[in-house]
Amino acid sequence: MEFSELSRPWRAPSHSNPRGGLLLCHGFTGSPQSMRPWAEDHAERGWDVDLPLLPGHASTWQELSRTPWGAWYSHVRDAARELSDVHGPIAVGGLSMGGALSLLLAADPALRGRVAALVLVNPGLSLPPVAALSGLIAPVVPTLPGIDSDIAAEGVTEEAYGRLPVRAVGEVRKLFSKARKSLGAVEVPVLLATSREDHIVPAKDSRAIAAGVAGPVERLPLLRSYHVATLDHDAPLIFETSARFLDQHVPRPAAQDA
Repeated sequence: MEFSELSRPWRAPSHSNPRGGLLLCHGFTGSPQSMRPWAEDHAERGWDVDLPLLPGHASTWQELSRTPWGAWYSHVRDAARELSDVHGPIAVGGLSMGGALSLLLAADPALRGRVAALVLVNPGLSLPPVAALSGLIAPVVPTLPGIDSDIAAEGVTEEAYGRLPVRAVGEVRKLFSKARKSLGAVEVPVLLATSREDHIVPAKDSRAIAAGVAGPVERLPLLRSYHVATLDHDAPLIFETSARFLDQHVPRPAAQDA
């Protein structure tokens, strides 16, 4: 896969009077390209949007194979702190594995009060049982076919690795385990968007999140999209619903209250 400019980290142009801060987290083997339409939409609505590139992504699958899950989380946690230092409580959105990272941010005691709301699109929380053997399998079978571009819309492609590094699957498993154990500490409102047909993440993951978090949950069924719904037919619905939800639950920066 050739990665374009869209796969690089992106930050919204500065607003003189921003609505607030929004951090977006892309998924496993993917890149910011999958979240760029969402980022640009909310930037036009006045949000200061930060769309980072997770370590090990948009490079080579070998680099991802060497990257521990803690590096992904540390990266988004630092970004969340930076945004919150400027805007106060921020919003966080995540796709797939990015949803698990978002949940961890909301549950992190070190970030208490810094995350006001979550928007999760087809968030991942579980893997097939064979993933527990990834450490044993990786030396023999280092990669498997990729999980990119699960999109219903014709002619739309996700910029992601074409091969799935097996060793990195073990890191995703650790991340998901941590996120599952942290659900009860997520007390902020959650908008949970779930595709009716998803070939990557099972719908039971969304059900587990809805049942496990402590805060209020709003469900958004996605009837026309597959896994990468942010690039699919339901993208406008996601963006409109996200904007309304965040306006409702994220306080305006103090400068705007005057």
